[in-house]
Amino acid sequence: MRDQNASALLASVMGWTQQDPIVQNIPVLQLLANYKYDSYQNFAPGRRFVESLALWLQQIEIGDRELALKLVLNELVFVAESEIAHLVRMAYPDIIVRECLRLVGEELDIPPHRVGKISRHPRFSELRHKTLYLGLSDGARTSELRRAGGGDISNEQIWQAYELGDEKAEDMLVELGKSLAKGGFNSTAPAFNAIWLLDDFSGSGNSYIRYDSKEHKFKGKIKKVYERLHESGLIDKSHYEVFLLLYMTTRQALDHLEYWSERFTAENNFKPLQIRPVTIIEPAIALTGPKQEQYNALLSNPKYVDTRAADRHFLVGGTTNPNLGFAGCALPVVLNHNTPNNSIYLLWGPDMYKPVGLFPRVSRHREF
Repeated sequence: MRDQNASALLASVMGWTQQDPIVQNIPVLQLLANYKYDSYQNFAPGRRFVESLALWLQQIEIGDRELALKLVLNELVFVAESEIAHLVRMAYPDIIVRECLRLVGEELDIPPHRVGKISRHPRFSELRHKTLYLGLSDGARTSELRRAGGGDISNEQIWQAYELGDEKAEDMLVELGKSLAKGGFNSTAPAFNAIWLLDDFSGSGNSYIRYDSKEHKFKGKIKKVYERLHESGLIDKSHYEVFLLLYMTTRQALDHLEYWSERFTAENNFKPLQIRPVTIIEPAIALTGPKQEQYNALLSNPKYVDTRAADRHFLVGGTTNPNLGFAGCALPVVLNHNTPNNSIYLLWGPDMYKPVGLFPRVSRHREF
């Protein structure tokens, strides 16, 4: 009955008086809702997708509603919980273990195809002990990655935050020393050789590393991580590697990260950042170029954006109008736990502003 009421509301909002558009659209939308979209975690209590879609379309002028529905049906990329979990499970065996094999093979001058020989070498086991995992946000899914390691990652090697205090850093080194001693390795001066920085999604890369031309200095999480690693004594400064593991990233973010992280590390004599994405969202997904022209009535209409969303955190992306999202990425992407602000505003607009997005975002930053 609830589904029928929501479908009737949608038909009323769209002005569907004939049976054909109802039969053509309602079953498809209900299937998408049941399969994925109802699982969005930031819907208001008791609300589901079809009802939210109808209320969202009510905010849009009648002449633009068919175009808005077309955008949802043809362009929306919704990443479900099961899909993100699958990427996390892939990350350890497919990326982290492979990099460990590569590093040990290069150290010992063993050809990369001799996987068995590398994995049986004591250095391979030692490097696993000397690997540290740090989350860059609440989307890092550190506990899930640890479980995906099948016992290879201990609680003392993984932490959900990158801003480590002195006490926590000292505790990690003490535990590393105990782990090395138990494994029969030298534990007199314990330090990590490999650092993995973890996050679920990057749309532009700006929050990780950027250059502030006004203050003439680098900013972002990567800068803070490198400086903290060198200050804390966590790493062997003569022998370390830093990896950024992203479960999902856009090509735009990847290009940004590669360019600016190389400049930052080179100027500060740090080891280069090695970026390892699990999956890449290509530019063809974004609502730019011909797609932007196709949906221009929605993306350029000032009625469909609230400029109050362009707070000081949003302005870091270099754009002042939220219509195309943070840094103008213009993505049609929704993650089941939150919509990235790199997506178009019509998708993520928070409940406090008008219009409200189809999948309202809960911001990590709140202006008071």
